[in-house]
Amino acid sequence: LGAWVLVAGVLSLVIRTVMPDVSYSGFALPMAIIVGAISSATAPAATMAIVRELRAMGPLTTTLLLAVVVLDDAVAVIAFSVALGICVPLVNPGQAVSLSTIVLEPAWHIGASMLLGAALTPTPFFGMRFVRGREAQMALTFGTVLLCSGIAIHLGLSLIMANMTLGFLAVNLLRRSDEPSVLGDMETILYTLFFVLAGLHFDIAIFSAAGVLALTIVLARCAGKYSGTVLGATIAGAPPVLRRYLGLALLPKAGVTVGLALLAAAAFPSFGDLMLNAVLASTIANELIAPPLTRYAILKAGEVSPRG
Repeated sequence: LGAWVLVAGVLSLVIRTVMPDVSYSGFALPMAIIVGAISSATAPAATMAIVRELRAMGPLTTTLLLAVVVLDDAVAVIAFSVALGICVPLVNPGQAVSLSTIVLEPAWHIGASMLLGAALTPTPFFGMRFVRGREAQMALTFGTVLLCSGIAIHLGLSLIMANMTLGFLAVNLLRRSDEPSVLGDMETILYTLFFVLAGLHFDIAIFSAAGVLALTIVLARCAGKYSGTVLGATIAGAPPVLRRYLGLALLPKAGVTVGLALLAAAAFPSFGDLMLNAVLASTIANELIAPPLTRYAILKAGEVSPRG
């Protein structure tokens, strides 16, 4: 949450400085709040790849995997829903900010999305028992993902949270059964399609303004992740190694960040293109600097296996 607070505060001031003609309450502030919420997300794939490569084990690695794999992106999606509840009335002055728009509607939105994902979990779980062949199993899994996404869009729910719940439950249920999981086989294809489609929204024409915002997002997010982790670890009485290095290990971002940015761009046409390009540019820059810092944190924590 440190990333949300710091990115929102700093970015709103930078937007007002770079674009003095825009409204602060109707443009700069809501855009900053949305980007701040999106900045809470972390990329599990990059972090877990480094952990596997180093064969790391220890308190930092355990906390890192729990934070990234189990909690981090879920918190980001919840923060995004709350940010929508705050920012929609700011962009549309006719709507009032209330407890319902900030708390109740996001809670229903997230809860219903998780129920949708859970309701569709039996499809791949039981379907694997009757479908033979890797190609057919991949088709079943991909079809379930598309079905979940379609229903979520039709009902106005979070397709990210619904599919996150579906994947979490399906992979754990399949792992406990004798049936093979084909979810991992689809990862490369889905990531390739996802980032190609995201890249189609990258507009060089507005990069002069988006570039400054992207740099602000990268720096403020890194500072927010690190300071927030230090504060949280201090309050929790965590070991010194977590206070020093966990923040550095939480810097990678990719899939969920881009997915939320795409949803936000569709929800806020007034600043959607600028925001999306700034987030995409910050993601590219972040993926260049964050993985080495994650590796450095694990090495300094002394949790690398001798074979790693």
